[in-house]
Amino acid sequence: MIRSLRTLLFPFSALFCAIAGLRNFLYNKGIIRSYSFPVPVISIGNLTVGGTGKTPLTEFLIKHFSAYHCALLSRGYGRKTKGPIVAAEHSTPETIGDEPVQMKLKFPGLKIVVAEKRVSGMNILLKSEPVPDIVFLDDAFQHRAVKPRLSIVVTDYYRPVYNDLCLPAGNLREPRKGMNRAQVILVNKCPVDMSPDEANEIQKKLSLLPSQQLFFSSIAYQSPQSLLGLGDTQNACNKIFPENPDIIALAGIGNPKPFFSEVKKYGNVIKDISYPDHHDYTSKDIEKLGNILSKSTPETIIFTTEKDAVRLKQKVTSPGLHEKIWYIPIELKILFNKKNIFLKTVNNYVETN
Repeated sequence: MIRSLRTLLFPFSALFCAIAGLRNFLYNKGIIRSYSFPVPVISIGNLTVGGTGKTPLTEFLIKHFSAYHCALLSRGYGRKTKGPIVAAEHSTPETIGDEPVQMKLKFPGLKIVVAEKRVSGMNILLKSEPVPDIVFLDDAFQHRAVKPRLSIVVTDYYRPVYNDLCLPAGNLREPRKGMNRAQVILVNKCPVDMSPDEANEIQKKLSLLPSQQLFFSSIAYQSPQSLLGLGDTQNACNKIFPENPDIIALAGIGNPKPFFSEVKKYGNVIKDISYPDHHDYTSKDIEKLGNILSKSTPETIIFTTEKDAVRLKQKVTSPGLHEKIWYIPIELKILFNKKNIFLKTVNNYVETN
């Protein structure tokens, strides 16, 4: 069924690829202008729709460059506002998007601007005080109006680009050869015990340019955290995760399967609830959660992702429900002992004049 649908949609994918390819050609020839800026700009993007793990990589780099004045420029996907907005302490997913809020909660001192037009966002950042030492462009590989000093493309181990097609038959936002614009490719969400032989096979299939550097990474789940402590940088939440609870697993992310698998390690999962990526939780969704919880044992908890926790923090008003929600943060781990090489590669681009 899926194969026949792909066959039906293939002509539209060919047209999509042609249009995206023409757009790239116009940028490459300077017919459509890309703007350079006097600060290091690092673009973190992908070729596919859906989550590849760009946010954990961005957090990884922000932590590494903690001695610098860093800034994040994002479109603010899922927000209900228009135009450039500077993130503030009380910004919400509705005003700036869920991932920028997540970043603001983790890094209160991080300067964040959301803007559909990245050039406008860059101009705002360069007029701010202090002027950023480094600007991270979130999900901007196809937004070529701003010329980055370094482009990192993140791909999903479970959804390899070499087996994919352009939209709508596949998941690619542009032809695969568009990856040639990136200096660094990161294959993310790999198994932690991935073998060097498998990595070599993937490298062959990607057919990268000699100048491009390839790294592999996995997602490491951290200790569960209570929703009560999310964003509270002043007071640590000392609530202890219950032992072997009944769990309602909740996720509104691109690929929830790894999360649902991880949750099983913490207790008895009685129900999985999945929503689309960046799901905007409604009052009915919250009411549904409360009803499921009320019919469960007193020890039952709701276990969700960090990104979902950011949205739920704003929407859940009942203290009884609020204290029942837990989330699990994630971190990016560079594989094959190449963390220092990866960071040195990024440092070289940042320090280049």
